[in-house]
Amino acid sequence: MAQRSILIVESPLGPLQAVAHNLQQTGCQVFVAHGVRDGLQKSMEHVPDVIVLSRALTDDDVLELCRSVMRNVGGETAPAILIAPTGTDLAGVDDPSHDSRLAESLALDLLAQCVKTLTFRARQTHDSQSVLECHGIRLDPRFAVVEMDGVRLDLTPTEFRLLQALLSRPGHVLTRDELERATGPHAKGKEAESPSENASRTRRIDVHIKSIRSKLNHKSVLIETVRSVGYRFREPAWNINSSH
Repeated sequence: MAQRSILIVESPLGPLQAVAHNLQQTGCQVFVAHGVRDGLQKSMEHVPDVIVLSRALTDDDVLELCRSVMRNVGGETAPAILIAPTGTDLAGVDDPSHDSRLAESLALDLLAQCVKTLTFRARQTHDSQSVLECHGIRLDPRFAVVEMDGVRLDLTPTEFRLLQALLSRPGHVLTRDELERATGPHAKGKEAESPSENASRTRRIDVHIKSIRSKLNHKSVLIETVRSVGYRFREPAWNINSSH
């Protein structure tokens, strides 16, 4: 996974240096801009995963920057935008209490955690559009194409999504519930399931997996059944000839 990038847009005397340091310590690449114009320039130059805006900026500045970013760095590369809490509420207080200082510190820690969560989500979104390839099977989600040793496979949309879920995490066991969710939004929404409905859903996943295996032909062994749990796609280091 590529290094996460964050752009922090400060006012000239902004209070987010602690956040920048916190994020750098976790391995994030952090850029700091001072003011709207500098923020827009750096957002176009670096195209970060997340932009953190200091509340020390005026409302007009925040709105202008948000509009400019979405206009100039739009589409799939558009960053998540987060408005940060700051300690400016303590301005004018000569001797703030320890409780107030602790609250400010906690707010910065929560902000840092929020940014890390957003960048992880952003990377997952980008990764979901990445070409997956393992054991000669190549899946391109951008064009909904699956090839095995250069020959295109004819999969249904549900089979495609199931294979994508398995290929995205080779060696990792996916439960039938996880595979069901991977087939799309239509698989969600039931408040409760009777035993018969649960059994039907289990059979449905098993039927789709059986169909995928048949289309993989001699490479069907790459999809392994984990009894009473679900399925997994064999890890890249596994020798496909070892089962024969």
